[in-house]
Order: sequence, then C-alpha cells, then structure tokens
Amino acid sequence: MSQDCIFCRIASKRSRAYIVDESENFICFFPEKPDLYGHTLIASKKHYKDIRDAPPELGSELFKAAQKLFNRYSDRLGATGFNLLSANGKAAEQSIDHLHFHFFPRFSNDGLTTWPQLPPFEPNLNALFRLVNAGENDES
Repeated sequence: MSQDCIFCRIASKRSRAYIVDESENFICFFPEKPDLYGHTLIASKKHYKDIRDAPPELGSELFKAAQKLFNRYSDRLGATGFNLLSANGKAAEQSIDHLHFHFFPRFSNDGLTTWPQLPPFEPNLNALFRLVNAGENDES
C-alpha cells in the first residue's frame, strides 16, 4: 500500500468511495467524476503501478469482477454490453499510477464511440513481425 495513492486509501477504507463490489484482490467503485452512467473503476487492492508489474494470476479475478459487474448492471440498469479500458504508462495516458480498469456499461443506442480515431498507418507486417519476434525462437 502506498500512503499517497488514492486507490490504496480507498482499498484500505481510509478514503470514502461508493464501493459497488469487492473481492480478495479487487475493489470496484464509482469514480468521483464518472464519464458516463454506471462508469465503475476496478482497482487492485494491492499497489501495482500498472499491469506490467502485477501477477498474471490476477487476470482471472479481474474477469470475474467484470462479469459480476456486467451481470448486475444488465439486470438492474439494462446494460447490454460493456467496455473495459486500461491505460498503462504515461504514453498510454495513465493518470493514476495504480493498476485499475475502467468498466463502461453500454446501452443500446447510447451514442458512445469507444474505438479511438487512429491516424492512417500502413505497416510493413513482415518487418514488424521479424522485429517483435527477434530471438524468440532461438534456443539458449
């Protein structure tokens, strides 16, 4: 736990929040300024800066948390889908250095477009593939 981290304070109940659900490793709560109806944060209870330093085993519990939220928001709010967003690192616009995910319940004809407008890009897939796989098949 980090004393300066707002999500750590919420997870340890030292700061007030509208807690919707929690499990052994995650706490789900409304952000102070939600971006849309039902916007919920799913934050790790233990302090990890982002997904890169979190144990992979947390993934299954994250899926359970998202499924539980979706089932509840579907039953009680009429959500028909959801988006799960995570920004990792400054280049990805991560604003709080604590592992968290934005759960956005979706509704028919809600007018929300979550896929970003990306600049035109014409990659050389052969070169990219060689670059990202360099040394992966080498035997050590």
